[in-house]
Amino acid sequence: MRRARSSKAVPLAALLLVALAAPARAATIEGRVIHPTRADAAAGTEIVLLGVNRNGESIERKTRTDSTGQFRLTGLATPAAYLVEAMYEGIGFPGGSVVFRESAPDATRTVTFHIYDPSADASRLVLRKVRWALEREAGVYRVRQGITVYNPDLNVVVRDDSEPPVLRVGLPVGHAALETAHATLPAGARVRGDTLELHGPVSPGEHQLQFSYDLAGPGADLVTAISVPDPVETLEIYVRDFGIVVDAGPLHPARPVRDADTIYQRYVGFDLDAKTRIPFRVRALPPRSAPPSWVTAFLSALVAAGSFFFVAQPVSAAAAAGGVPASETEGDREKQALIAALRDLEHDFETGKLSSEDRDRLRRDLRRETLLAMTRQQAAPGPTPPTDTLQPCRCGRVPQTGDRFCAACGSPL
Repeated sequence: MRRARSSKAVPLAALLLVALAAPARAATIEGRVIHPTRADAAAGTEIVLLGVNRNGESIERKTRTDSTGQFRLTGLATPAAYLVEAMYEGIGFPGGSVVFRESAPDATRTVTFHIYDPSADASRLVLRKVRWALEREAGVYRVRQGITVYNPDLNVVVRDDSEPPVLRVGLPVGHAALETAHATLPAGARVRGDTLELHGPVSPGEHQLQFSYDLAGPGADLVTAISVPDPVETLEIYVRDFGIVVDAGPLHPARPVRDADTIYQRYVGFDLDAKTRIPFRVRALPPRSAPPSWVTAFLSALVAAGSFFFVAQPVSAAAAAGGVPASETEGDREKQALIAALRDLEHDFETGKLSSEDRDRLRRDLRRETLLAMTRQQAAPGPTPPTDTLQPCRCGRVPQTGDRFCAACGSPL
């Protein structure tokens, strides 16, 4: 079975900083290779070093570990940047990058490798999370997709390209080419139609893969489907909210997420079975149109009536309890109710409940009603004194309405 070989496509030149004008000196990279269960497995492991010096020239060195898994590479040029890998059973195990920023005598860096036996058994691999993040840019949807894979065993799962993949991840129909931070997909990742196939190697522990692509839609709408070829523990979809309606099928709407000044609608699904297919649609909200004139008139009357009720009710209650008589403040209450309606109208506009066109129409109607109320108040006659005033008794007590005899002296009234 052909093993995945070490990739030399990593942009090593990006790791090399601008060299100082100092004479080049030698540096050393040393380290150790560790196998989790067999100490003797690390003996004789090939160590491959790839580097770039300050002139942009490539550097390649190789060595092997001793019987205890130790290695040492000396006489390395500086300033330079290096990548180090341990080749075990035809699989490259990365040890990271080493950068010598400037010339220094006896500069030494230490690297540790963990190697594992290969296995074609992918039954215990877990696709923990698949996440979509959608934004609309330049007339197309931009999708940033990430996956999280977990290997619970102390081996590295890998299969040849001629064999079935160890894991599969669905891609939407009509997706463009996948892009990554290093311009190419990692070793063992292949795109076949609308599926991303992973052949490994997948080392023990949790690993993440991030990529992005464009996804065209008709206008501002997007109609697609999310396929789940292999089981997924968690599926998350984030859609940037720019005035849209999202239909995510059986996925659960979750609490919106704010990232800086951007708000994302969020949908989540758990424990999705293999061969699940979820219809997904994003539809832009239509522009708000002006309502018919009769709707505007009705809303105006409704706002005025509702505001009048809530403002006038406390005043009426006070009048009933012996406070200010209702007949003396009827015009004031009507005017205050209309003014309150204007305030509510402005609040609804500021909070986005009304468009500017609706606000202007309702404001004109309310102002007209306010002027009419003020006109009616000015034209209304003043209060008239009562005509049947009760006369006091000869003893001086003022009787109550309906009394036939004085309650103080008993004289007939």
